[in-house]
Amino acid sequence: MSNNWKKHDDVPVNAETAPNMFLDYFYPIHFSIGMKIEAGLMECGRLDRHQTVIMWILRSETQRSGESAISRKDVVRLMTNWYDITSSSVSKALRALAKSPLNYIELEEDPNSGREKLITLTPAGEQHCKEMIASACNVIKRITENFSEDENKMGIYMFMRMDDEFSKIRG
Repeated sequence: MSNNWKKHDDVPVNAETAPNMFLDYFYPIHFSIGMKIEAGLMECGRLDRHQTVIMWILRSETQRSGESAISRKDVVRLMTNWYDITSSSVSKALRALAKSPLNYIELEEDPNSGREKLITLTPAGEQHCKEMIASACNVIKRITENFSEDENKMGIYMFMRMDDEFSKIRG
């Protein structure tokens, strides 16, 4: 058991104490583990960090919404929330993903707005996402291979619940 948990051994877990306990794990989960998983996504070697994040946004947000496309505006918003990056840098990364040799995305005019673009994954982009997932799963497997089935279920459940609750805040 980790040393951080030991300092909480004598503290009851409740609505008042849980936020501080979660915060003790923010850095290791968000940065240490998150960066290892992101590196796993990048192991395919063809994309830089910004392009990798764009591909992951496309995959995740279309999967979450059930839509086949995401607006360029939403990609820019999400990217600028996560990184110190300009809209023009996102556009440059999108153009690189759309042209040869990658051809991972298509940029199409949004029928509801002549100024806005919709982004969809091409079959090559979908295949690259599958490769990214396989690579990231290998990283996660190395992290979770010593977990019991119950621990894995509990971890997945907690991620799902936290996503549900944070989605309420975003919405």
